[in-house]
Amino acid sequence: MKKIIIALCVVGSVFSFANQGQRPAGGTPPAEAISACKGLETGTSCEVQTPRGDTVKGTCENTPDKKYFACKPEHGPRGQK
Repeated sequence: MKKIIIALCVVGSVFSFANQGQRPAGGTPPAEAISACKGLETGTSCEVQTPRGDTVKGTCENTPDKKYFACKPEHGPRGQK
């Protein structure tokens, strides 16, 4: 029984660490995405440098709640289509 509890704790910790750094859809866009569209118009092409060093292409758009104007990735967050 003790081994099962330890195993469950280890598995839970792994899932906890695996989800770090992922933000739920609908949150505040990254500062880099907001900066990339500063002074631009809706529909303008944009590029954002990710913390990993990747370049993501997108389009300047308002968030659904109209709170932010930022570079929206072409394929959604994390390469989703």
